[in-house]
Amino acid sequence: VSINQQTVYDPDGRIRDEEVLDADLQGCINLALQQQNINSSSELSTLSCANSQIGDLEKISYLASLRFLDLGGNKITNITPLEELPLLGGLNLRNNQIKDIGPLLNMPNLSSVNLEGNNGIACADLTLLRTRFGANINLPTTCIN
Repeated sequence: VSINQQTVYDPDGRIRDEEVLDADLQGCINLALQQQNINSSSELSTLSCANSQIGDLEKISYLASLRFLDLGGNKITNITPLEELPLLGGLNLRNNQIKDIGPLLNMPNLSSVNLEGNNGIACADLTLLRTRFGANINLPTTCIN
């Protein structure tokens, strides 16, 4: 249960110190824990939080075991916290509000990315990503020169 987008009660007792700041992201994590019958967010290896009104990824480092993350259709602008996910290999960021994709270049295990719908990214940055990921990247239809 949340009030003003702040989680105040979790009937399954999963609220702990290892919480992200965004209540919508935390709600998605809590649901995934319940569905996958996992007790700790550090055990999650896949997480799908598409179309969940998520805007803030701060403290996502608690999900250190994540290998795939779907954040498509949210309100995300800052992806720097994703650098703290060392095992992340697949990432869907389709239809967010991302402009700075530099953090993606600092993620050694990242092998596929979807950035479609993020049309405010610099063309030069997209060229760098295309060089790194080759066919394993979906790019926006337009970019900023």
